[in-house]
Amino acid sequence: MNHAAIVQLEKDASTKAEHDKVMNFTTTLRLALHNTFRYGQGTQDMVGPAGYTTEAFIEKVGWRLGRYLTDQVEQMPPPELDEPRRSYDNIDMQSMQQLFDKYDSEGTGTVKLKDFTKMLIKMGVAPKTETYDKKPDV
Repeated sequence: MNHAAIVQLEKDASTKAEHDKVMNFTTTLRLALHNTFRYGQGTQDMVGPAGYTTEAFIEKVGWRLGRYLTDQVEQMPPPELDEPRRSYDNIDMQSMQQLFDKYDSEGTGTVKLKDFTKMLIKMGVAPKTETYDKKPDV
């Protein structure tokens, strides 16, 4: 597969995205095969009577490959937000610490949900539940 992807890329540079996908797939497949053996889940001819049949081994590699590929998709970086970067240069950190200490009622370096809620209500920024004037249609 790698060789075919390389040959295709050499013939047509516009296939770079497909080339990269094939190379990633084969690299990930190789890792899945390697780790399956590493975890002692090889075929009987490689690890002895406790090993897997060929079919069971292929299923195990497929399962592991699926997990690895899914992890790659889930580990994509989050989208960039269009919010401006905020500067904390002009923040009075001593006042921030005093405010935090006020709501850190147990002195543990954490703020409990109840205390956090009180703080947000006092600041006027606590999210409110939505109310609907319309009755449900059911």
